[in-house]
Amino acid sequence: MNLIRWSYAGRGRVRAYFEELPHSVVHLSRIRKKYFVRFVDWSNLDAVVNKEDLILIEQSVNEALADEFTIKNHK
Repeated sequence: MNLIRWSYAGRGRVRAYFEELPHSVVHLSRIRKKYFVRFVDWSNLDAVVNKEDLILIEQSVNEALADEFTIKNHK
């Protein structure tokens, strides 16, 4: 999954936008130092999201935000 952009949604939550799902928004929640998919605002214009896609989404978001944890915790 190619992460286009992400944004904080407050209270440890993140909204993520992916190239493969251009019309859908993925909402993730932080548990300790990892983000997990909470739900997907799925659009009929996109392909159906299966379990393998959810795993790839979690991996790509956690890789992208890994630097955020080290920067915040370093201060």
